[in-house]
Amino acid sequence: MSFVLRVSAFVLFALAVRPLAAQPGVAGAYDGPSILGRGGSAVGRRGSESVPIQVQASFNGTYDSSILGYSVDSGGGFKPGESTGIDATLSASGRHNWRRSFLGLDYGGNFSHYFGNTFFNGTNHQLNLGWGTQLGQRLQLTSQVGAGTSNRFLGGPSIFQGSEFEFLTAPVGELFDARNYFIGTTTSATYSFNRRQSVRFSGTGSTTRRRARSLVDMRSYGASADWVYRLSRRSSLGVSYSFSHFDFEKVFGESDVHTLGGHGSRRFGRDWEFSGSITISQQSTVGVRSFGLDPVLAAILGRKSGSEVFETNNRLVGGSAGISRKIRRSNVSISAQRGVTPGNGFFLTSINEGFGASILHNFSRDLSFTGNTGYNKMSSLGFTSGAFTGWTAGVGVTYKLTDSIGINSRYDWRTFDLRQTTFGRTGNRVTLGITYFPQQGPAGLW
Repeated sequence: MSFVLRVSAFVLFALAVRPLAAQPGVAGAYDGPSILGRGGSAVGRRGSESVPIQVQASFNGTYDSSILGYSVDSGGGFKPGESTGIDATLSASGRHNWRRSFLGLDYGGNFSHYFGNTFFNGTNHQLNLGWGTQLGQRLQLTSQVGAGTSNRFLGGPSIFQGSEFEFLTAPVGELFDARNYFIGTTTSATYSFNRRQSVRFSGTGSTTRRRARSLVDMRSYGASADWVYRLSRRSSLGVSYSFSHFDFEKVFGESDVHTLGGHGSRRFGRDWEFSGSITISQQSTVGVRSFGLDPVLAAILGRKSGSEVFETNNRLVGGSAGISRKIRRSNVSISAQRGVTPGNGFFLTSINEGFGASILHNFSRDLSFTGNTGYNKMSSLGFTSGAFTGWTAGVGVTYKLTDSIGINSRYDWRTFDLRQTTFGRTGNRVTLGITYFPQQGPAGLW
């Protein structure tokens, strides 16, 4: 409960500045350190435009085809359930700009009630809060906090966001609908030598707590530094170094990851931008894992498996590539990446490969559309064998009937399986409801 109170305090603070929100495009307003190809903070932005902080509230009917807690039935098997329900949601998004600072907010929260499975009743929250300021002509500071709690991992796009060179390791590949809590922060300082080159130093920290007894908790911290040189008005190149440390709780284990990277970005025309990177990582992990015993030893000891302490060291090649188009309040992006992740509570330190695509488009002030799809494959680097593969997709539409009332609908789909096991899930979620707009604003927030 204390975690929820902290999240609520963040939201109340951000909403307190809403009446002072400046109109987008105010001359001299600071909109974040989007210099030398780094892109800047995306918190509270819609496409290429900063919008005043907007609030929406909805009341929805829902249907879920696959709800699975961390438990088994009397026969020792998994039994996903389906249920109709209702939920009440609150969304807030936008950015307030001052002459030398900005405050960005993305928040989504709901209370859900399931008629067929009341065990999953409760609240879910996601908060992303960004702040930045310019200190003199050369130094810029930015900070970002992501926090959330959930017991459902199907439905709606995640609003956790990171920057180009480091990210918050939020839980997004969970196997079960079991309550977890997350909070993470990243802070960076950027120093510009001149119009063409700058350096940045960053620090990150996060923690994930899972209520299910046997799913592993995680704490992480890290630091990074990068140098970027602008070749022209449209092109930039850079190099980076980062260090990440993962601590696992409920089991013995930890990982250290050192990464060197080369980065580039290129703008095409007024709206299109490409960015890419190549990285080399040195990963070192120590922990405890299970193994099958020799039949003779199994007969002597009276059990089929044992445990051993292990250490793995791997040199891994990774990278990322992405292309995006931002037009005022619309945004289209496609990205792919390969890198090291702390896992999802079952798979721990892993190599993750995936791609994603998303679109947010306002056809008019009254009609907005969102769509997303993605794929990821997670392969463990020591703790267990096998691989996790999963696909997601979703579409949503919001239409304003009047200045204050609108209708919304959304469909989400997710499927995944664990290779070398029989465990897998495929689920659908349908939402249809009425949205209330307390003040004039666009039909969709995120």
